[in-house]
Amino acid sequence: MAQKELGYVELEWTCPVCKTRNPGAQTTCSGCGNAQPADVTFEAPAAAPIVEEQAKIERAKAGPDIHCGFCGARNPSTAKTCRQCGADLTEGKARQAGGVVGAYVAATDVKVKCTACGMENPATARQCANCGAPLQKEPVAPPAVPLPATVGGMGRSALIFIAIAVVVVIGLIWLVVSMFQTSDAIATAVDARWERSIAIMGQVPVNRSAWQDQVPNGAANVSCSPRVRSTSDEPQPGAQEVCGTPYTLDTGTGMGRVVQDCVYQIYDDYCSYTTLQWGIVDTVVQRGSGVSATWPGVNLRTGQELGQRSERYECVVTANDRVYSFPLRNETELAQCQPGSRWRISVNSLGGVLEAEPAQ
Repeated sequence: MAQKELGYVELEWTCPVCKTRNPGAQTTCSGCGNAQPADVTFEAPAAAPIVEEQAKIERAKAGPDIHCGFCGARNPSTAKTCRQCGADLTEGKARQAGGVVGAYVAATDVKVKCTACGMENPATARQCANCGAPLQKEPVAPPAVPLPATVGGMGRSALIFIAIAVVVVIGLIWLVVSMFQTSDAIATAVDARWERSIAIMGQVPVNRSAWQDQVPNGAANVSCSPRVRSTSDEPQPGAQEVCGTPYTLDTGTGMGRVVQDCVYQIYDDYCSYTTLQWGIVDTVVQRGSGVSATWPGVNLRTGQELGQRSERYECVVTANDRVYSFPLRNETELAQCQPGSRWRISVNSLGGVLEAEPAQ
């Protein structure tokens, strides 16, 4: 994923002694005068514009600042000796750099509330304009949205939903219980029914979709439109740049580098088309009653072939003045369903035959 640079912003740090927020480039606290300790990190301000001062930008690009190994003072990376005590900075320690300090916020209408007097101040302010107290950088929270009225601690719609769910569950329980309640009976066969079918195979038109370079020769009704086919981490001719939310990286100098993660979407034509494919063009069916089933006659055209055959058999019986039917597995069982033959059947309360076998 490519990283796109948008510019630099000035970060800030909070004094651990007096809690004053200070500009990132400032090495001592404006509230109490203490130097920034090496273990105090830079933070993203509540809102900050892109810096235009070239000197600050060049310092950010030069590398992270160094804390003197003797007095702890912060020095630019280009310095050879400490500005405060004159010690050799080769004994110093460079600040950490490259970490994400937060999302980039350029808005200037964000407000922060003074915890001392309650006055709202611009997010870029570090001291309250009314009382001079240090400002925290958390913005003023938006007013709370009132929750919808409830009935007895529960919404009306929730009560209706629960009532419907209870009815559905009761219905399902009754259906399951009914299906498992069975009774046995001796039935008499009155009819046998059968159905046989044969599929006819041939070339049939089908709709397909593919990238333009994958459309087969001879395809008809081709219609194409651009669509993202792949992405690249680097700019490509004709590609569309898509970037995420800007965020700020710590340079270790009091300045933050604002970047975006970007990908480049490469478009190609994606097409719908019609082509011929081997499939079922027709099905011939023969139905009848009795125990002698026959196959339907078939007249094939040029380029056609016989496909899969299927058959279905059913026996119709009567018991206790009611008519029942059940499937038969094959032609052998069909022959057993002679009119007047006796069958032992198991029936559920819904009238469905669960088991059937010839009665001895």
